[in-house]
Amino acid sequence: MHSKFNDYSYNIEIFSLDEAPPADGFSVIIVLDGTRYGRILHEILANQLRNRAKTGVEPAVIVGIGHYEKDIPNQRFYDFTAPAAHYHFPVRRGKVMKEMPAGGAVQLMDYLLHQIIPMICSKYAVNAKKISLYGHSLGGLFVLWSYLTYPSAFYKYIALSPSIWWNNHELLKMMQQAENCFTAPLYIAVGGEEGDMVDDAQKFFHMIKEKTMNSEFYIAADENHASVIPATISRVLRFLKTL
Repeated sequence: MHSKFNDYSYNIEIFSLDEAPPADGFSVIIVLDGTRYGRILHEILANQLRNRAKTGVEPAVIVGIGHYEKDIPNQRFYDFTAPAAHYHFPVRRGKVMKEMPAGGAVQLMDYLLHQIIPMICSKYAVNAKKISLYGHSLGGLFVLWSYLTYPSAFYKYIALSPSIWWNNHELLKMMQQAENCFTAPLYIAVGGEEGDMVDDAQKFFHMIKEKTMNSEFYIAADENHASVIPATISRVLRFLKTL
């Protein structure tokens, strides 16, 4: 589906359920890096819905927003990073990061809010007040940036292994300057084997929890940057259950 905001066509995958919607419509989970994670969330959700009384999950339409392989990492990096006067490309894993286009987060947010969500609401029986955002790594960075800059755009926000290190930890600086009290629920998780990303996530959580009563933090012991996804899906699905 083409974006009129950044002239890029995204790979959109929508996973719906073969059951009648609730009276107020299905909730929605928008999944960044959707070609990687959308289907696995849908399959685990569908499996757990078979015994929902015990698993504690509820039905949802999952909308994966993905990039085509040839465009990773450049377009992905651009989309998930916020605009800034300057960009610092740090040393990561012993190597200086290659400079890439950055700063497209506003255009991606416009695409989600003004194209994707209206399309979903027009085609599926969903509840427009229960649309949540899920992202991992740079996608998690985008989720936290969205939480700070668009705090009422989504029902709930889920950031896994967020790349808070980006641009000299600009998110921590934004958090220090934030004057808002945040009401939307926020879930942050990180793998216990992710080194400095654990410290960054803890710092952000301790800062945000002073401004909201609806935040949760989880360290998945023995999990790394990749394995944290399957290790936390059940917890995320329970978190997304209607309050």
